[in-house]
Amino acid sequence: MEEIIKNKLTLKQGEVLKLIDHRMKGSLQETDVYNYDIVDESGLKVGSVEYTHHTAIKGFKVTQTMTQKTLDGEIVNNERW
Repeated sequence: MEEIIKNKLTLKQGEVLKLIDHRMKGSLQETDVYNYDIVDESGLKVGSVEYTHHTAIKGFKVTQTMTQKTLDGEIVNNERW
C-alpha cells in the first residue's frame, strides 16, 4: 500500500512512512482507511498521511484518496484518483 502513495507524497530526503492504524468502515467494510506518520531521519514525527481505498458496492468502482498534513494540520497534498 505504501508504494502506491509514496509516488504522490511530498517527502523530504530521509523522511519515511510509519503505519499507525488501519481500519475498515462501511456497511460491508468497503472502505479501508490507513493512517501513517511521516518520520524524519532522527525519528521525530513531522507530519501525517491518511489514505483511503473505497470499492463501491454497486459497480465495484474503486476510488482512492490521500491527504498529507503537517504537524500543524496544514494540508500539504490532497489527491483523489
